Amino acid sequence: MQSEALRNIRTMRQVKTSLDLVGYQKLRTTNSLSRTAEEVANLKTIFDRQIEQILAKERKRSAATEAAIDKSRWRLIKAREKLAATINKNHALTELRHELQRARWEGRDSIPSKKAPLTESENLRRMELKY
Repeated sequence: MQSEALRNIRTMRQVKTSLDLVGYQKLRTTNSLSRTAEEVANLKTIFDRQIEQILAKERKRSAATEAAIDKSRWRLIKAREKLAATINKNHALTELRHELQRARWEGRDSIPSKKAPLTESENLRRMELKY
């Protein structure tokens, strides 16, 4: 048996906002009530000369907005890539440092700390001062 309490609950898809309702309703003013069908048809065919300019300007503005949004998205992607590269580099360095530290604690040298022996020419250039 279904619950009677939950039967009449509406979801958000079933509820219409006032903005949705305005789109379906036609405004009925005193002036519009007195118009004949011929006047209504004539009013729909009247074309404003400036409307093409207004529409072109709006298309141009919309295209500029889209271009700005695309550029912003591209910059955001580049910034995220740069940040990801820095984070990956830092993770790799941290792992290497931890590995070197573990090796030092265990007493084994993964990287020799002693310098290579000096060659003869380097030995000759080196002077020892004795007092």
